[in-house]
Amino acid sequence: MSEQKSKHELVIDALSHAGGPMSANELWNHLRSTDSKNTIGIATVYRSLRKGVQDGDLVPVELESGSVRYEPGSLKHHHHFLCSDCSRAFDVDGCVNNLDQLLPAGFEMTNHEILLYGICADCKVAS
Repeated sequence: MSEQKSKHELVIDALSHAGGPMSANELWNHLRSTDSKNTIGIATVYRSLRKGVQDGDLVPVELESGSVRYEPGSLKHHHHFLCSDCSRAFDVDGCVNNLDQLLPAGFEMTNHEILLYGICADCKVAS
């Protein structure tokens, strides 16, 4: 049981330091690459993500249709940048003002997500 808890904490910690939301596969690959002794399985990653969402520690973020990524639930309001080359997602601080002025008459905005697309710094240097 304590081993599962430590694996769960490992998942939460990795997402807390990721700088952007990650999919289960991205997270699993990241965890395997950062610690050669880490034997975490993909099923454990999925269980930890599900538990993190249930506990309110993590929130699912859908940046593309059908593609769910996860990030800490404690983050303040922000948006995302999605790299067109490597598909990594990055957090973008800040928000656009006066979005309510774009709404049709009689509409009420309850939430929003702004997704910026482009090429991240690593991919730009590599090209």
